[in-house]
Amino acid sequence: MFVKPMLMTEHAQPFDDDNYIFEPLIDGHRLQLSFIHSKPKLYTKHCNDVTRQYPELHNVPLREPADVLLDGEVAYVNPDSGVFDYRVLQERYRIKKEPTIREAKRTNPIIFFVFDLLYYNGLDMRKQPLLERKRLLNMVLEDNAYFKKMQYVEREGSALFDLVKSSELEGVACKRKDSIYMEGKQEDWMQVLNREYKHLAM
Repeated sequence: MFVKPMLMTEHAQPFDDDNYIFEPLIDGHRLQLSFIHSKPKLYTKHCNDVTRQYPELHNVPLREPADVLLDGEVAYVNPDSGVFDYRVLQERYRIKKEPTIREAKRTNPIIFFVFDLLYYNGLDMRKQPLLERKRLLNMVLEDNAYFKKMQYVEREGSALFDLVKSSELEGVACKRKDSIYMEGKQEDWMQVLNREYKHLAM
């Protein structure tokens, strides 16, 4: 199962708004995880199948057995510095041979930062408000070494942006609490970029 992802438009300045939640941006690549009948399938935002590349994501830590479609960002976090390293993620993405993939899982494991739940046990959740989808996500998914539910704050976008900037992170996602999930760029989802962020790319 794959759905065309909802994307963010750019916004110039951080802001506060009771109608929004705010999340840190993750320096990785977009990922959907379809887990239907206990079978994992992983897709990039362009529907490229990357199931083989990330075997550490094949065991989904659900509180109870369920069919789900998760949306989020996959990234590599340096365990010593805590810094996102996009170069290592690119290397993981490009590996094709199974023995090398297994070794990379051990030496350079990735993390899936999950921020949305699009399908749950036969129900298309995309027409439900964002906060309702997040509440259900929090109920069904547990965190572990490879899966992290995306943390967010309500209203205080400016303060989160200041924290993100001081932590040398990429920026902040700004999402309306009542937003439904629609494909393509939407005004209900915006990003404010930290222009001083140094993207570690090849």
